Amino acid sequence: MLLRKLLNVRYSCLVRRWASTDSLSLQNEKLQAYLESLRQEYYALRVNAAGNSSLYERLSRLDPVVNSLEKHRALQRNITPKQELAAEKDEDMRALMQEENNVYADLLRKQEEDMLQELLTLADNVDYPALIFEVKAGAGGQEAMLFAQELYDMYTSYFEHMGWEYEEFAYETTDIGGLRHANLLVSDPEAYNWLRYEAGVHRVQRVPTTEKSGRMHTSTASITVIPRPADVHVHLTDRDLKIETKRASGAGGQHVNTTDSAVRIVHLPTGLAVECQSERSQLKNRELALKRLQAKLMQQQLESAEASKQATRKSQQGNLNRNEKIRTYNFMQDRVTDHRVQQGGTLHNLSGFLAGGQQLSVLIERLQLEQRKSKLVELLETWQAPQEAFEKKLN
Repeated sequence: MLLRKLLNVRYSCLVRRWASTDSLSLQNEKLQAYLESLRQEYYALRVNAAGNSSLYERLSRLDPVVNSLEKHRALQRNITPKQELAAEKDEDMRALMQEENNVYADLLRKQEEDMLQELLTLADNVDYPALIFEVKAGAGGQEAMLFAQELYDMYTSYFEHMGWEYEEFAYETTDIGGLRHANLLVSDPEAYNWLRYEAGVHRVQRVPTTEKSGRMHTSTASITVIPRPADVHVHLTDRDLKIETKRASGAGGQHVNTTDSAVRIVHLPTGLAVECQSERSQLKNRELALKRLQAKLMQQQLESAEASKQATRKSQQGNLNRNEKIRTYNFMQDRVTDHRVQQGGTLHNLSGFLAGGQQLSVLIERLQLEQRKSKLVELLETWQAPQEAFEKKLN
């Protein structure tokens, strides 16, 4: 009983019926309560985080949000309340007080924008030292493979534009310059936060060069982004592998018909199988196939770890992550449209966009903002104030 009374005193300001205003407005009581809980967590961590790397990392993440909150509260204290303004009988003094209030109001709006940006980043920011980036042709035959190659070129140019290191470990092409499938390892702690929302089905609408009647075709390619945590490792042992060699098929001249350079590896415990024939050397193909197998096993580990959380999310929200188009590249209208961005999701100058430079960054930043807002709204909908959560456990 005593514990309950103490908690009631400590968190009385948090336990309210939340206002029905915009959940991302600082006038929203639930958002205010959430910010206050972060502030309390921050000051508790300042006392206890010494010598604990995970707590110190959380403290570092909270620091910009709480500092911004404290600045906001300091500005609020400088604003003269309406009652005092109304009570001031000197008109000149009242006008001066109102002018000061207007200045502080402008500063408050700017501070609110900065705080919301910090809060959005906190709600959605994760760190992975590297990621596996996959490009794969989808529906549309040869045209889809040509489009997949264009996406591959766009993203590798973007990696270079951002200064990220990357390594190609699977690359299967067609004899007309298309791409069936490619895997790359991108090594940079910032890469995942920039590329995570690029995953999905990309659609192209254009008239193929082989189309004689001038009809527009629709083809697809898919992008997969697999985070690679520092603490996830895949160890392959020879006894768990079945390695087969065969002659490569497709383009390659006489070499294809005379050398068993293609490699197929089966991971016996899981049944996963990969093939590689992109290189002339059997040894090189074996090395690439092993890397590809490691990537698949790592993806399986990550999906298994996330399975329960994803199942809960889908049961509450429906199938929000269904495999549908996320972006359309329309060559006839010279535009690219991201279907997840409500405002500013369409850019023109498609050739410039496919160059993989600043235009792609602009669209990714807009997309990040949309997705981070959605995640913060979702977090606030399910978040409970500490006292509310405690009472729920008691009941």
